[in-house]
Amino acid sequence: MYPQDNGIAGDPRVLFHSDFENGMAGWTRYTTDPERLTVEDNPAIAHAGSRFMRSRITRSQLAVDQYLASMAQLELSTRVPELYWRFYARVVGTSARPHHWVRVAAGTPGFQSDGLANTRPMGNAGFWFDVDLTAGDQFNFYVYWHAMRSGRCNDGSATPGCPGDQGTTYYYGNNFTAANQQPITRDQWFCLEIRAKANTVGSSDGELTLWKDDVLTADYRPGAPRGRWLRDNFFSWGQYYQDVQAFEGFDFRTDADVLLKRVTLDAYYERGTLPASAPEEQQILYDDVVVATARVGCRRP
Repeated sequence: MYPQDNGIAGDPRVLFHSDFENGMAGWTRYTTDPERLTVEDNPAIAHAGSRFMRSRITRSQLAVDQYLASMAQLELSTRVPELYWRFYARVVGTSARPHHWVRVAAGTPGFQSDGLANTRPMGNAGFWFDVDLTAGDQFNFYVYWHAMRSGRCNDGSATPGCPGDQGTTYYYGNNFTAANQQPITRDQWFCLEIRAKANTVGSSDGELTLWKDDVLTADYRPGAPRGRWLRDNFFSWGQYYQDVQAFEGFDFRTDADVLLKRVTLDAYYERGTLPASAPEEQQILYDDVVVATARVGCRRP
């Protein structure tokens, strides 16, 4: 409906639009260190217009600080039960993939704890998920919610003496990597659109969906895909795949006041997980961001 996104910010279904032509205007908070985050003016590189955001994390920085992020975060003015988040990204050269990448969070008005590791949130407080890049430059949902599974036991429980007992209780994000993905191409812009739908309280009808360049890439909902749970992973392909069940959907929340409230471009790196082959600078570019309550689609010429 909006070629070149002209007028898209005026659509009542659109909650936020940023093409960085006005810098970081509209973003709630962001990294202020210009060594890590800048808005640059270069129409030869920008996806459209002339400006874009560059995230940069270096080996030298990680030698000083073990954990670093280059982050732009938006608090939605209206919390919603379903959102669509479209943006363009471009991974520069041989940059290492982030330890964690972009995040969507839901919660009550006071919930601020998205991003906590080894934490199972309360169903009446909030939930969150990342979309991460895998080693094969594909995409993975990494999800925290009150009904998440533990990596301790084969059945996803944390019961001492269980089959496959790892001897410690832990709750890290549950992993969902869809089959048949096409990897990104480095040094080229790609369009991602993330959809999150909170469940009806009392039901497991929550959903997560991902499109890359307007092609459906991952879709987790009641009844699809088929696969099996093993520890904290739902496998729908690969070495550990078995056709055991249809995915049951997400029981994200137990209280209707837990609503989607925040999105974060969060290129987060850790010294201990940075590959030895990574270059000095890890760089990711961003442009043409839209958050809405309906499908957005990629930017039309």
